Amino acid sequence: MTLQYRLSAAAVVVAAIAAPATAQSDPASRAWLAQQFASYRAGSSMAPQGAPSQIANSIATWEWLRRPVPAGVSYPLSLQSQWLAAHEGWPAHTTIRRRAETQAADQTKSSDAEALAYFRAVPPITSAGQARYALLLSGPEAVTQARAAWARPSIPQELETALLTRFGSSFTREDHAGRADQLIWAGQTSAAARVLPFLDDEARALAQARIALRTGAADAEARAASVPAKYRRNAGLTHDRSIFLERKGRLAEAEALLAAGDTDAGATAPETWLERRLTLGRTAMRRGDHQTAYRILANHKAIAPGVNPATLPLSVRVDLSDTDWLAGWIELRKLNRPEHAREHFARFNTAVTTPISQTRGDYWLGRAEKAAGNQAGATAAFERAARHSDYYYGQLAAEELGRTPALPMVPRIQPTAADRQKVEGSSLGRALQLLVDGGEAERASLFTRSLADSLATPTEARAAAEYGQRINRPDLGVWTWKAARPRGDLATFDLAYPRLPASAPVPAQDWIISHAIARQESSFDRTALSSAGARGLMQLMPATAQDVANKLGLGYNAQRLFDDPAYNVTLGSYYIRLRRDNFSNAAMAIAAYNAGAGNVRKWLTMNGDPRGGTTNDLIDWVEMIPITETRNYVQRVTENAVVYSMLEPTRQGAQPRASQWLKNP
Repeated sequence: MTLQYRLSAAAVVVAAIAAPATAQSDPASRAWLAQQFASYRAGSSMAPQGAPSQIANSIATWEWLRRPVPAGVSYPLSLQSQWLAAHEGWPAHTTIRRRAETQAADQTKSSDAEALAYFRAVPPITSAGQARYALLLSGPEAVTQARAAWARPSIPQELETALLTRFGSSFTREDHAGRADQLIWAGQTSAAARVLPFLDDEARALAQARIALRTGAADAEARAASVPAKYRRNAGLTHDRSIFLERKGRLAEAEALLAAGDTDAGATAPETWLERRLTLGRTAMRRGDHQTAYRILANHKAIAPGVNPATLPLSVRVDLSDTDWLAGWIELRKLNRPEHAREHFARFNTAVTTPISQTRGDYWLGRAEKAAGNQAGATAAFERAARHSDYYYGQLAAEELGRTPALPMVPRIQPTAADRQKVEGSSLGRALQLLVDGGEAERASLFTRSLADSLATPTEARAAAEYGQRINRPDLGVWTWKAARPRGDLATFDLAYPRLPASAPVPAQDWIISHAIARQESSFDRTALSSAGARGLMQLMPATAQDVANKLGLGYNAQRLFDDPAYNVTLGSYYIRLRRDNFSNAAMAIAAYNAGAGNVRKWLTMNGDPRGGTTNDLIDWVEMIPITETRNYVQRVTENAVVYSMLEPTRQGAQPRASQWLKNP
């Protein structure tokens, strides 16, 4: 029986867990790996040889395969397929697989025998790979693969020609029409034009009209007007007409076209169709034309009647849910039609599966029910959302119910020795240990995330989070929680909100917000380096760090942003304090930390200044942040701040309500 307990601040583990000491990795493997890494930095393209251990060889091969392949060099496909098969779930696995598949799909870089052996071991995931595989097979299996490849865009022309030559008699008119359709959706009009001779007259007229619209041909509108009646409501045709009109400077006509919703239901490229509507819908919304924005979003007809949204690919569900949510929000907050808005939020909930998204849907459904006068429906929706009080919308829902968010009820789980061995003895666990012991912190960071993603049970998650404590990688606890939380696994909550090192003192008034930012920025990985160049625990850009260091009279040293947590946190906590002083509002300061003060000032001009308004005005201001990353960032940091406030209620500035973080300095 698993016991449940509610955490208190005293129950939260902030020091190393009392557990068996983790064994050190092999010194010979560490020394050999260091030499391999040095040789690759120097430009070597040689496969690793002479490894003193299997795990060292796996890591070195991973490093070799993930680096850019020098021009004119091809690595053995047999070696790549062996590594891929044995290291599922390792960092960059998909990148390495796509690179290998590109080689296997290219007749100039792989023999038929090599490519066939590769694809039998590692099935193709790209259209080019699937096309080459079909050409290497025989019998019904070859035809099945060929037809599947023909339905996808992005096949190199030489493979396209080879497929037609060998399988043309097996392709139906519908196969060719489907290919032309997908190519035009993808904007690959030259390839689509090569399919025209294989279409019937009506399908050819549609394809020619769409190609003309995409290429801006002089007769585009005439062709679009003359398509057969059966295709005049085709979503692809409408999509391409909207692009044509916008490019011609006729945005109002493009918006009106999509707003009319005069298309057949069930777009054949729903993701592209929805993204187009989201783009124009947001454009109209930011201009203040909320009625047009709503109609563009609400009249999407992306999914055929009877299709269960939960069965759709994730990328489609994301766009579908975003479209329904934004339509509902505009109808509720800008058009004051809560009765209809709740329908959109209810549909939003049918397309999402994770607690964070379900909480968002339930919170806004509750808001719509409340505005419509259905207090019972509102309470039920808010109660569902408030169960997830570690999430922003769950915290806001708790406030709607008149209570302070509560810390989760966490199962008391004790991993067994077998659980620990399964985690630490896995290839990912052993690789992480070897990299940590060898001082390869940046590479180790990649393995913390992959190890967290590989865990299947609460006891494995708990064992991994405790392992992170023992090897001084608190980020493993954060990543383990982020991977397990969507499954409803709460076993690692107490290790998911680390504390900054004691050597990095934070001003008392900034303790909560500095922790909230560090958790979102780096997951408490002091060696984190973003693709943009932000560094360390609080992810400071070098120019920002230098400016703050000068203000504080400290010498600037870029390497110290990684090596010295106290230095990084001193600069980061001072910088967020400057932003809070600038805006007298924590939410805006958080947005400025992510996107810059200039952007926040621009958004205040564009969307209005909610300071001094109601909580709902501030919630709306956050929702209207036009950069998705920043909007998400503000919500995540805010929810972190609420959780840290609940864990450390005696800290200066602790505020256990999300609304206080949105409103207060």
